Amino acid sequence: MSRVAVIMRSKNEMPYLPAAIASLQRQTFKDIELFAVDSGSTDGSLEILRAAVDAAHLICIPSAAYIPGKVLNDMTARTTQEFVVFQNADAIFLSDDALEKLLRPLFAGEADAVMSTQITRPDAHFIVAYDYLRAYDPKNIKENNADFFSAVTCAFRRDLWKKIKFPEQGYAEDVAWAKLCRAAGGSFKLVKDSTVEHSHNYTLNGLYHKKFRHGVTFAQTYGRHANLFLQTLELLKEWARDLLYAVRKGRLDTIPYNIAYRAVIHTGLYRGLKEGARG
Repeated sequence: MSRVAVIMRSKNEMPYLPAAIASLQRQTFKDIELFAVDSGSTDGSLEILRAAVDAAHLICIPSAAYIPGKVLNDMTARTTQEFVVFQNADAIFLSDDALEKLLRPLFAGEADAVMSTQITRPDAHFIVAYDYLRAYDPKNIKENNADFFSAVTCAFRRDLWKKIKFPEQGYAEDVAWAKLCRAAGGSFKLVKDSTVEHSHNYTLNGLYHKKFRHGVTFAQTYGRHANLFLQTLELLKEWARDLLYAVRKGRLDTIPYNIAYRAVIHTGLYRGLKEGARG
């Protein structure tokens, strides 16, 4: 039996899925078994998965049945390997040893869970690329920071998951799981030199709904409260920071969108926190 299970989640991941699978197949670490779950793809993604994944390891569910934490738990339960990797079906490994590097801290007993560094796609909006640069800068990630973890490309010990399952309520399930694990003494690590290409240019409407769902989860899982004054203060600080960065990079053309982008994030979070507090 292989030592590592790789689980892909897919829904309409074209045109990135073939490159994601190819990047996995090129990895120097070969002791893996690939599993996948597709939640209603209509763009050809399912056909690509059928050609790459053993039929017994490919699960198809309706789009309406996709609840992130439940899907992660159900798929992990289908595996038996000592270590589990999540690779989003649109996340592309940028080196042939990225998986080997990601797994190394787990094999060495240096961490219970790890995540790759994400680099944006060439077409990423200026403000999106800036957010990724800040998010994955080791200087901004404190040891066992309870507020940051991404399951886009990550790995963890099966023993950790057996003790603490992914929350099955709401969204931001990776962040919620990491916080629960860290509170129980779990060790998490960003692997700087394991990199994947992954980013989304959400529409402002799509971004609002994503952040609204996160706000609901943060209120119901963490007990966070909506505070208009603090949310507005944070927005003003981020507007100022974004403006300085755009000026420094000579990208004044991005400022109007940057302002709208940040305002949508904070509006969605605030309204989601209010909704979540109502239960």
